[in-house]
Amino acid sequence: MADNASSDDSVEFVAREYPWVRIVRSNRNLGFSAANNLAGKEALGRFILLLNADTVLVEPIASVVDWLDGHPEYALLTINMLNGEGIPSACTGRFPSPLRLILLRNMLTGPERFGDNYAYEVDWVQASFLLIRAEQWTALGGLDENYFMYVEDVDLCKRAWDRGLKCAYLPNIHYIHSGGYNARRFSEQVRGLGIYISHHMKGLRRLLSWGILCTGCLVRAVFFRTRVLLMRDEMTRTMSRASWLAFKALLHERLSL
Repeated sequence: MADNASSDDSVEFVAREYPWVRIVRSNRNLGFSAANNLAGKEALGRFILLLNADTVLVEPIASVVDWLDGHPEYALLTINMLNGEGIPSACTGRFPSPLRLILLRNMLTGPERFGDNYAYEVDWVQASFLLIRAEQWTALGGLDENYFMYVEDVDLCKRAWDRGLKCAYLPNIHYIHSGGYNARRFSEQVRGLGIYISHHMKGLRRLLSWGILCTGCLVRAVFFRTRVLLMRDEMTRTMSRASWLAFKALLHERLSL
């Protein structure tokens, strides 16, 4: 378990109630990627499971481990994610492309698109529950620490695919993820997409993706800023700030290349 400089008593609770858990502590918030890499270095098993603190496993996952163990062509997998109300939510998707960046939700694959089969091949899986063999985690170098939070899972899956490995989604096993993305984190999500574009795209495709993402953030910022003048509600203000911060983060990322 990695503790990212938490300010509550959760670490003490885990240490007291579950003394067999190995806790890796950091005195500052390293971000999602670096904290998981820190914990990954201490892992001793054949598999590594990334599991967010705001999750609950609904069923035992022994069958999930067995499935991955029996399918060597797959490197990573996730299971069916339920929101806090128990409703299935998107936790897989397609890799970014210029067309999908026009509407970011186009990168997600909704659970309604899957049937009753036990396993499906997908581009990427969400890291709130991400199972991977320890040897492949090491070979891939863990998560890219250029990503503070968001898109690091997409990047990891892309690097696995580039090595000829696949990602899987098992919808018959469930977990609850009560937290997750919110509007205040939009700028960090967009920054992650900018890093992904820099690392995994080239030529015209890269230029188009940068242009679409920057233009989309600027249009979004202007739109919500205009709505603020008319509506003045807190959510619109939040979206306005987040969109402007996202645009500035993209410019900073582009200029630093």
